[in-house]
Amino acid sequence: MNRRLLTSVVCVGLALGCGPASEPETSGGSLADSRAEELVWTFIERTFETYPTRAVAAGRHDFDSELEDLSVDRLAAWIAFNRQTLEALEEIGSAPDLGLEARLDLELVERRARLTLFDLEVLDRASTSPLWWTRVIGNATVFLLVREDAPLEQRLNGALSRARLLSRLTAQAAEALSGSEARVAPEIATMAARQVRASARFYGEGFPQAAGDSLPELGRELAEAGESAAAALTRLADFLDGLAATADGSPRLGELYAERFRLATGVSADVADVLAGAEAALAAKRDETAAYGRDVWDEVMGPGEAIPEADADVVRRLFERIGDDHAATVDEFVADYESLLAESVEFVRSHDLITLPEPLTVRTSRSPSFFVGQSVGGVYPAGPYSTSEAKTLFFLPTPSDSATDEQREGFFRDFNHHFNVMITPHEMVPGHYLQLKMAARHPRKVRALFGDGVYIEGWGTFCERLMLDEGWGDSADRLAHLKKQLENISRTIVDIRVHTSEISRDEVIEFVRTEAFQEAQFASNMWTRAITSSPQLTSYYLGYSQVRGLYDDVREARGDDFQLKEFMDGMMEMGPVPVARYRERLLGGSQP
Repeated sequence: MNRRLLTSVVCVGLALGCGPASEPETSGGSLADSRAEELVWTFIERTFETYPTRAVAAGRHDFDSELEDLSVDRLAAWIAFNRQTLEALEEIGSAPDLGLEARLDLELVERRARLTLFDLEVLDRASTSPLWWTRVIGNATVFLLVREDAPLEQRLNGALSRARLLSRLTAQAAEALSGSEARVAPEIATMAARQVRASARFYGEGFPQAAGDSLPELGRELAEAGESAAAALTRLADFLDGLAATADGSPRLGELYAERFRLATGVSADVADVLAGAEAALAAKRDETAAYGRDVWDEVMGPGEAIPEADADVVRRLFERIGDDHAATVDEFVADYESLLAESVEFVRSHDLITLPEPLTVRTSRSPSFFVGQSVGGVYPAGPYSTSEAKTLFFLPTPSDSATDEQREGFFRDFNHHFNVMITPHEMVPGHYLQLKMAARHPRKVRALFGDGVYIEGWGTFCERLMLDEGWGDSADRLAHLKKQLENISRTIVDIRVHTSEISRDEVIEFVRTEAFQEAQFASNMWTRAITSSPQLTSYYLGYSQVRGLYDDVREARGDDFQLKEFMDGMMEMGPVPVARYRERLLGGSQP
């Protein structure tokens, strides 16, 4: 591969080097456009050099045998590079001949660079957040093991090399976190220790099984490397348990929340105003749910069931009822999703809602059995460097093999059939699968790599409601959607309150259960996510508000000339950029 050293304004020859893997694509535009494209290209390459796990997630395999080296010196070089990037962006971004597409790319790079500097300099994540380290550890080999976009032996050799480097990474984590007791939250350290022990179990037990019976010699090497990695991970877990016992920091961002919220979401509104809007939206959604519930009470509950007087009781009874319709086994659960995926594709095609990318390459199933101890549920999209035939994998969440009968029943009640009907358009078609695949096909790869999270979750949540409005599902499925919307709005309220006030975990759980009508496990998970991934929780409500608001405004503006498929296809054209940019394109910048 070409490792030509750049002479652009961004390539400053820092400790990690600047050698990109391939030439940047050029648009044939202005000089400013060319400089912007080279800057973006260099930023991508440097990101992959610093975080090799992100390269394989993007479909690149030239970093397969490498693992993050996050020493003090390398982190300092990464920080300096991001500063240099922002300086270059300021110069290029002010060029009068810079085109719109280049501006969109630079906007995404700028937000990523600013967020990186905020996390590493202001929040000092490397020294204060054990989860900053465990996220890298947890992703060390997973994409190499689940993706099928390269030969198995090649991917396993990459995973083998990475497993052998885990002891270096765990030692760096312990060194960085040592002496930070006053700034580390004990609850976060405990979570991190639990995650690392799960990873240790995986490398000790499941990792060698990845080779199966076809590559016995490689399997033996995996077993040896896995044993060594498990020992290193166990040492780190022991360290984190000790840290949890002495740490007395807070997981709350406090006065720093507003800035991280702005950087991560791109929303410039005052946080207090966002909170007030979400609180009003939650009250309105409760009223909508109760009114709809009264309309469909007999249909959902059956004849002869007396309807309660209080709205809250109406909603609770209906939500309990839809939870009754659930799978009894994991096999039934998986089969339900497989059927719903096929049905959603047929529904989208028959209603001509959006142009589907061909070939369809989404697959839903349980995660591979060798992932003992680790949870790998979720969507694993084909990256922008993958082939067009690369699979998007939707690994379903499933109850633990060690779960009690009561826990299994609770899981299947939460993930009931009506929830599955409602969430299929969000996660797969026409939601995340389609959107992420279209982003991966976009010629400007930066948009798939550093896409706007509010747009992404907004699109998925919008697709839930649109499909129901177009005839997908029945009344019970719409109730499941309304329950999910109550959860999404409450996520924003919880996230803001947790970090800007002294609301406790118990108060969060009580609020989510009584005001948003969610089960105990969902309420508990909301607290956990608020203190570990803020402000990601806000992206569902914010994104839905933005996408739905744009949809309503475009319909009103175009009147009888409005074409749904034209709108849906149009929302894919620029990739996952801020919704405001789609508003500018579709409505000339008019605000809601």
